[in-house]
Amino acid sequence: MASFTPIRSLATQATTTTTKVVARTRPLPARKSVLFASHLHLLQSNPLVLFLRPGDFSAQEYRQLRAAISALPLASPDSLPPAKPKLTVLRPGLLPALLRHPSLQQSKTTQLNTSYLSSPSHLKGPLAVLTASSLSPTLLNSLLPILSQFSSTPSPNAPPLDPKAKNSTPTPERLQLLSGLFEGTKALDEQATAQVAKLPELDVLRAQIVGLLTAPGARITGVLGQRAFEVARTLEGLKAGLEEEEAKVEA
Repeated sequence: MASFTPIRSLATQATTTTTKVVARTRPLPARKSVLFASHLHLLQSNPLVLFLRPGDFSAQEYRQLRAAISALPLASPDSLPPAKPKLTVLRPGLLPALLRHPSLQQSKTTQLNTSYLSSPSHLKGPLAVLTASSLSPTLLNSLLPILSQFSSTPSPNAPPLDPKAKNSTPTPERLQLLSGLFEGTKALDEQATAQVAKLPELDVLRAQIVGLLTAPGARITGVLGQRAFEVARTLEGLKAGLEEEEAKVEA
């Protein structure tokens, strides 16, 4: 006689075999949590963030680079002195977690497009950020030559190049500019970031926009004023002519 299994037992077995166990997210270690919060603050609080790929820089070269950046003259419309740009070396592997943070994905209008920042160029190898507290094309235009200068400086540990070598490979960039993050919402590549440095300051752009908006009204006012002056002059001439005719009739 064939044995059978109750339907309730079959349902229990099916439920047991198809249940998925969700792994609990482990909290970050204390040091890594502090670094995560610090890196997240850099991306959130600075409207200008330059992502860099540093090479084999020594501690002395980092000090020289930071000194050159700090020596840049800064102009601020406020009475308080502006904050100097800051160079920070990021901890490897934290950038993907930073880009997934909810604070960088607030709404559809301010959502950061992370497709470019999530590319292998940003996720593999060392990474540093140069942050500034103000989005100034003038400041950006002053920073890019400094980065280019340090990028093309040969490493003191590199062997000297043979001038007689015909097929010598070009010297790799030691401080490559990968991209720029502007206002926490727009990520641009190296070429587009260089184009931003050529733009005028925000106050100048506002003045240009105001000039474009007020120019048609000023032209209309000028035309109407000129026409009114011509009409008034015509009426004055007509009045003078009538007065002369009346004087002749009375005489």
